[in-house]
Amino acid sequence: MLAAFRRQYPGIALALHDVLADGCIDLVRRGRVDFALAPAPADDGDLRIEPLVADSFHVVCSADHPLARRRAIPPAALAGLPFIHLSRTSSVRQHLDAALHPVRLNGVMEVEHLATVAGLVAAGLGVTAVPSLALFQFRLPNLAIRPLQLSSLVRDICVVRLKDRGDSAAAAAMLECLYACFRRRRHSAAVAKTVR
Repeated sequence: MLAAFRRQYPGIALALHDVLADGCIDLVRRGRVDFALAPAPADDGDLRIEPLVADSFHVVCSADHPLARRRAIPPAALAGLPFIHLSRTSSVRQHLDAALHPVRLNGVMEVEHLATVAGLVAAGLGVTAVPSLALFQFRLPNLAIRPLQLSSLVRDICVVRLKDRGDSAAAAAMLECLYACFRRRRHSAAVAKTVR
């Protein structure tokens, strides 16, 4: 999507901040960015929140792990297994902890980056659960990805903007590209379901 935007609008300077959800929201509130893509914050009185996509969670384990033989993973199957956590400050971790309670996970490591989680799981040091939008980092030959059977564990990824600030022409162009990308993605998913 970013490459297509750059081709269509070569004169627009684009700054991309790759930070955790709280950092994204802070950048919006301070007026440092036009918008953020993040889960909706609890304290949103000053923000315009527009849901963009619902993000479900998946379990990732080594391809030879017993969980890899299952089609889907119930939360109770994670109890007691060595679990690789993301940092407590990440929205992924916060959603996961809240949804899995009272299942007790056996956290053996806590790291900041999804790429690190992927490497640790690939090394056979544990299993993890991550949102579907992050699965591209886990599509490795020695890993298995299975849906987590917990319908309540879905987080909305939203476009977050200040209420009292309109979109710049550049931001409006970027948002239109973003919306078009997700419309195509939803259409492709719907077509794939009807073909099955």
